[in-house]
Amino acid sequence: MKVITQADLLTTLNAIRGATFATIISETDPKLKKTGNTLGPVRKVSRVNVCLGFQYENAVNRQRDREDLESDFEAKPRQWGVKISPMLVEHKGRIYLETKVEKSLDCHFIDAEGNKIPFEIVKPFLPTRSQNSRQATEKEVIVRDYALDSILTIAFKGEKYVLAQKVETVAVTIPRTVPVNN
Repeated sequence: MKVITQADLLTTLNAIRGATFATIISETDPKLKKTGNTLGPVRKVSRVNVCLGFQYENAVNRQRDREDLESDFEAKPRQWGVKISPMLVEHKGRIYLETKVEKSLDCHFIDAEGNKIPFEIVKPFLPTRSQNSRQATEKEVIVRDYALDSILTIAFKGEKYVLAQKVETVAVTIPRTVPVNN
């Protein structure tokens, strides 16, 4: 596993041509309901297989083809942020990696000390997810944007990277969740 800075990761990502698959481990602040919530600070750790550099409209139309539907989906412009490359978005001074979720491998919640919180305890405070009605597909094409500063590790094209500012976090978080070399 190579340690890489955000700047070097941006350079590496911008050198990718076409779509490529990756595995991301991220740590984010989940949006939890406040009413009755006594959990204190909670972090969400996710390990996800994604596609980078994809074209949303094409991905939805391919899914519509697989479901024997007419391939006439037209994407609307992004609701927030500005695309600065095929896979990067800038919004309010932060850079985000635009991904198409292929498979969620692991997701759990941790407290301020890094202890795992059972999902059943967090579940009542999670907001209900809305479905994308515009796609009109049985299997939704899920787009997720990850702030670069929320990515702990990323693996693609045979290389595994840990973000430099996240080295301590990875050492604390990853052993409790998944092996670092996965």
